Amino acid sequence: MIRILAMILLCLTCLNTVCLAQADSSQNLYFVPGNGEAHFEKNDYRPGKNAFYIYRNCIYDLVLKNKQVLSIRVTDIRNDSIYYTSAFNHTIVLWKDWQTDTLALHPMQLKKIRLIGDRLLGLYGTYSLSKCRYVFEKSNTPRFFPTEKIISYAADSSYSVVYELVSYLTAQGLDKVYEQRGITYYSESAMPGEHKDTAQKNYYARPAPKKRPRLVKNIAWFTPSKATEINGLTVGLQTNMDDGNPLVINGMNLSVDGISAFLGMFGIAYMFANTDLAKMTDTLDKSNVHSSLNGLSISAGGLIGDDMRVRGISINGAISMVNEMTGLHITGTQNRTDEFKGVVITGITNRALKGRGLQIGLLNVCKDLKGVQIGLWNVNSKRSLPFINWRF
Repeated sequence: MIRILAMILLCLTCLNTVCLAQADSSQNLYFVPGNGEAHFEKNDYRPGKNAFYIYRNCIYDLVLKNKQVLSIRVTDIRNDSIYYTSAFNHTIVLWKDWQTDTLALHPMQLKKIRLIGDRLLGLYGTYSLSKCRYVFEKSNTPRFFPTEKIISYAADSSYSVVYELVSYLTAQGLDKVYEQRGITYYSESAMPGEHKDTAQKNYYARPAPKKRPRLVKNIAWFTPSKATEINGLTVGLQTNMDDGNPLVINGMNLSVDGISAFLGMFGIAYMFANTDLAKMTDTLDKSNVHSSLNGLSISAGGLIGDDMRVRGISINGAISMVNEMTGLHITGTQNRTDEFKGVVITGITNRALKGRGLQIGLLNVCKDLKGVQIGLWNVNSKRSLPFINWRF
């Protein structure tokens, strides 16, 4: 009888041990703002005033304490670390330097979470983790987002391609992204029927501009139009919005650019955000620059087109967002460019990755500067100062 009771007790002990092991088979990680208790909202993945979880199978844009910027897809949370594969985000989510190896991060390495708010303007908000405490919890229900499958058919239904939709944390919540030929897009931009073999293409480059017959107009012409080159006076409603059709203007450009004015008003709320140089890339990509404006440009709304370089003098009522500026550029609210050479003046914000010359505005930000900044607050890779700053 004693032996039977002992065997029953042993079995119960083993069963209890197994159950506990199963219940604690996974780890979850969450962050709690301040020193208070952990309270979660329904959307417990969103950073905010309450605690939030880090979810598996979700893409996060992160800034580390060593100022490194990462875009990661979380694969697992275990051994007190976040395991991930790396990715890269650029306005749309562009997977660059893709690594199939799984890497690890400790929560103490994290400084901020970046949250993209506007894709077109490339505007980010941030959530600081410096005043948050992190907690690892054992659980039998790991926090993860399931993937979805979408099927895209060719126009003639002769073949189909299956894509995996993955969650991506943004300022608005969760977006879905998918990969196509080495580039990852937001799910609503899926283009059925364009699934040709691209093994010989450079996955890191933007798609080449559309080819159309060369059409040169001299003396005077208008935009938008089918012209590829205009020599003389250009009068238009919209100069360039990176529609994939290269345009070269040599002479004088007079344009309304109403869409640019609207986008300029929309971007006012973000103009003083993101002065942290760690959020800015270290490299310049000019492979997509196919349009140019050479001479004098006067635009009521402003110039927008990340395939465009402007050389000469430009005067913009609201905003200027082009790839490269050379010469004198005066803009009402903000200048945003990858590179400038010369003088850029704005009523509010100047922002550039690389600059050689002078920035004048309320807020001036340039990561790689050789020149002078004059304004209320000036930021470059050497220092941040009020009123005047420099680096040579």
